[in-house]
Amino acid sequence: MADWRLELLGGARLLGLVEPLELQRRVAAVLAWLSLEGPTPKYRLAGMLWPDSGEDTARNNMRQLLRRLRVATGTDLVLGGDVVSLSDRVSTDAAELEGHVFAGRHTRALALTGSLLGSLEFDDCPDFEAWLRRAREQLEALRRRAASAESELREQRGDLPGALHFAERLLVLDPLSEESYRRLMRLHYLSGDRMAALALFERCRTMLREEYDASPHPDTFALARDVEHGAVRPCNAGNRPERSLPLTVLRPPVLVGRAREWEQLEEAWKARQLVLITAEPGVGKTRLALDFAASKGRFIVFSGRPGDTEVPYSLFVRHIRERFIEQPELPRNLEPWIRRELARVMPEMAPGEEIPPMRNEGERVRCLDAYSEMIRRCTEGLDCIITDDLQFADTASLEVGAYAHARFQGAGALPRMIDCCRSGGLSSEVLTITRRMDEGGLLAHVELEPLSPDAVGEMLGSLSLPGATSLAGEMTRYTGGNPLFITETLKHLLESGSLERGWPERLPPPGRVRQLIQQRLGRLSPLALQLAQVAALALTDFNLELAGEVLEVSPLSFSAPLAELEAAQIFRGVHFSHDLVLEAVRASLPAALGALLHRRLAQQLERRRAAPATIAQHWIAGGENRRAVPFLLAAAQTDEAHLRRAEAATNYARAASILEAVGEVEEAARLKGRMSWT
Repeated sequence: MADWRLELLGGARLLGLVEPLELQRRVAAVLAWLSLEGPTPKYRLAGMLWPDSGEDTARNNMRQLLRRLRVATGTDLVLGGDVVSLSDRVSTDAAELEGHVFAGRHTRALALTGSLLGSLEFDDCPDFEAWLRRAREQLEALRRRAASAESELREQRGDLPGALHFAERLLVLDPLSEESYRRLMRLHYLSGDRMAALALFERCRTMLREEYDASPHPDTFALARDVEHGAVRPCNAGNRPERSLPLTVLRPPVLVGRAREWEQLEEAWKARQLVLITAEPGVGKTRLALDFAASKGRFIVFSGRPGDTEVPYSLFVRHIRERFIEQPELPRNLEPWIRRELARVMPEMAPGEEIPPMRNEGERVRCLDAYSEMIRRCTEGLDCIITDDLQFADTASLEVGAYAHARFQGAGALPRMIDCCRSGGLSSEVLTITRRMDEGGLLAHVELEPLSPDAVGEMLGSLSLPGATSLAGEMTRYTGGNPLFITETLKHLLESGSLERGWPERLPPPGRVRQLIQQRLGRLSPLALQLAQVAALALTDFNLELAGEVLEVSPLSFSAPLAELEAAQIFRGVHFSHDLVLEAVRASLPAALGALLHRRLAQQLERRRAAPATIAQHWIAGGENRRAVPFLLAAAQTDEAHLRRAEAATNYARAASILEAVGEVEEAARLKGRMSWT
């Protein structure tokens, strides 16, 4: 139960004594940081707040600061030794603001006013000043989000005065936002005050001219004309009209132009060979593998995902967990030795038990025996295993798969295997393995080419889209016969209304499918685009709860954006429809916004105790290299525990490089010594 109240908005004071305690500048800085960022190494805070002092002096100053706080309050409000945190006896208004917005308590959030740490300045502490500036911006963004969401909610309920009140609050919070002006114009008109709406348009035009030397957006002009003519209609905020694309352009109903490759697959199936399908992105590897496997019986798909390469065993662990959910009897019936080995990568298999690191190659083989046995048991009764997007898979999982294949495939104890990979996407180690298997007759390599002109015509004819078949020649020349490029071009033609009018005069340069996807992204609502951007950066860790925390909205508000992303065929469920779509979303992110989202992801994933390598990557991508070091070291230690010495050395080297760059030369040298031992 919190019995101390830390007020950080509009100033800095502590409630809990007889009289409020006004906080000194650096004390306020420490408490503000800990309340919003959580546990932090003490030396890092000292370095930020006394940047011009030597390390020993800065640490001593930090000790004295905490001692003075302890004397003033009579208790320890900051806990810990080398890593310090704020006691849970302290509640803070800034943290509550975040919590209210996340939980949808918008009016309570907006009641918490004032800038973080008020008028306190930290010009002599540039790193802290930069953090404070970002934190203030984030809190202001939260307030804007609360005002916008509450205005939308009131309008949906028919409470126009309430919607108008919060729209006015939003404009005060965001006075340079043309969208905020449009919202308020519309609500004034719907409330019966046409003149107020037109006056607001003139205010908006003046603001844009003075601040940006610009004219209003066409949407703003259009709204002003509608106000003049009385043509404005109520809007169910958040329920944007969905542009639903035909499902046939997401997955054409007929597999065309693949007779030769299908025959190759048939021959490999009879010979019980492992099949490797390679092609350029979008040519149809996955579609061919899925259709062929479906023709043979029951199958399962293990999919590599962007980000897997950073976390050893991520592909293996993800799919074993999925199989455990589908077959709950599997984990219940595991022998103790298998359970113990799985606990190295799945801690839930031995909760509370400390599994010692591997000591020799014999223990590593025992671990591989356990993991390959799990693959065998999880795939019993299936006819085929497809591993899709092999280029994203981590090396450790690929080693487990190769070991399982060598151990069981000859005896027929595993289903047949089909692997799909981008051309040129395999690592040198995996290429060496595949060459040996190919030379030994154990592997069949199927290389897919783009569709021929006849096959493009057949594909277009199967889609039941008026006007599509007549575009076969132009489509072949424009797309080079790449099926994904064909479907993305069709989506663009459908959404622009030009499909039935014939081939347009202007399109992005041939093959530039990313530009077509980005045009589609530009038509998404802001929240739908933000959700897609978080998914593109979070990768394997993405879920709606995480996205809600990063974007500071309730996950329940994602219902309409998810439907919008599916209708635009950006998402399929909560995953991207294709990895090229993911890449287009990442490319659409401005650098500054991408760095901010990476930092937010790092913070949330720290709290969730995600894989250290993943957290490190987010801190580095967010421009906070020093904060990545502890996680790089944790990842290296995990690698060592699995006798993965090359990966451990790489993580130590990255940490040492960061430490050298920030002047921590002695610690960097110690890590380099560790690398040589590894």
